[in-house]
Amino acid sequence: MQTSFQQHIGFFKESLRNIRATGSIAPSSQTLCRRIVAQIDPATAQVVVELGPGDGVITKQLLERLRPDARLILFEVNPVFVAHIEAKIQDPRLVIIHDGAENMALHFQQLGIESVDYVISGIPFVMLPESLAWTITRECRRWLRPGGQFVQFHYNPIMLNLYRRVFGNAYIDFVARNVPPAFVIVCEKRIEN
Repeated sequence: MQTSFQQHIGFFKESLRNIRATGSIAPSSQTLCRRIVAQIDPATAQVVVELGPGDGVITKQLLERLRPDARLILFEVNPVFVAHIEAKIQDPRLVIIHDGAENMALHFQQLGIESVDYVISGIPFVMLPESLAWTITRECRRWLRPGGQFVQFHYNPIMLNLYRRVFGNAYIDFVARNVPPAFVIVCEKRIEN
């Protein structure tokens, strides 16, 4: 069994090897995870999607918050992280998809999903081509039910205008207790959007 230190070193090594996909050199802190997961209302969270779960630190807390009949669908492009999550988290509510979030429509159709309640994203959009960031964000909005929320964390607020342009709104929260400090951005799919 790996210690917490070994897990952090493993994440650090994988992050350095593929920094453009991970966007971070350290796993999210417990404080950041709690702030993100607090956005979820278990009473309305039937289908939750997590984009870029990395080593699954937020995934574990999401599963603790979700009801027994909910589903959590992960999209992860890094095969090392996919294998890590498959080995460490066994839960019948969990669906792990080794593919990019831009392809979510194909997978949702295969899973019989018509809409989702929340999208939690750790994708480092600042590292992606602008067109891909737009595509993924618009797909998230498309699949969210009215009143559903898109929750994104970043290490700077540079992408805030993108979210405001796609959703028409964005609430931002600063989390100092993280390495590096992070911003949690919450957007709601409003009926008039």
